[in-house]
Parts: sequence; C-alpha cells; structure tokens
Amino acid sequence: MVSSRSSLTPCCRPLDHERLDAYRVAVALDALVVRVARTAPRGHGWLCDQAQRASGSSVLNLAESTGREGADRARCLRISRGEALEVDAALTLLEHRGACPPSVRAEARALSVRLVAMLTRLIQRAAGR
Repeated sequence: MVSSRSSLTPCCRPLDHERLDAYRVAVALDALVVRVARTAPRGHGWLCDQAQRASGSSVLNLAESTGREGADRARCLRISRGEALEVDAALTLLEHRGACPPSVRAEARALSVRLVAMLTRLIQRAAGR
C-alpha cells in the first residue's frame, strides 16, 4: 500500500518529511489523483487539473512544514489540510460526473480521511495545544 522508502537509495538517510506517516499517505493520495486524471474522459480536464494542483500542494506544504517552527509550521500544515480537503471534494465531483470509479473513490476517501486526521493532530501539536 504505502511504501516507507518510496525512492530512497540504501545510502541515503530519509529527510524529516519522509519520516512522517502523513507525508506517505499524502503521496499515496497524490498517486491516486494522478491515476484518475490520466484515465478521466474528455471534458473533465479542468477538474482533474484542480485535483492534481491541490494534491501536489498538500504534499509540498506538508514537506515544507518540517523545515518550519511554531506558528509558521502550523500555517503550512493548515494549508496542507485545506488542500487535502479540496482534493477530497474534487474527487467527489469526479465520481459524480462518472470520471472516477467508485472503488477508486472509496480508496481515495479512506486516504483523505486519514490524512486530514493526521494533519489536524500535527497542527494541534505545532500550535502547542
């Protein structure tokens, strides 16, 4: 399902963001979004583009947060969570329009719920709650 060493060579130590389960889940969700976008029929490009931008932004902001502290870290995590919620909404629309199979949507939904929960907890920690 979610590989802990996606593209690391044996000699390299993982970076901070690669150690986070939330990062691995976000990358797995992004892979599903890309798969849906590549197979979506004509006429859904705008929504697929939006889903891919949101998914990429979620991954990138989560990674960026590991290099930040305090309120700045919490800000990056909040952006990542907002983007993850946008991905979920975009996939709902793609399913309603017949561009995302229900089985793929269910898998993406499970990843989205898990990711948002993890990001919420990380935000609380970063904010000192």
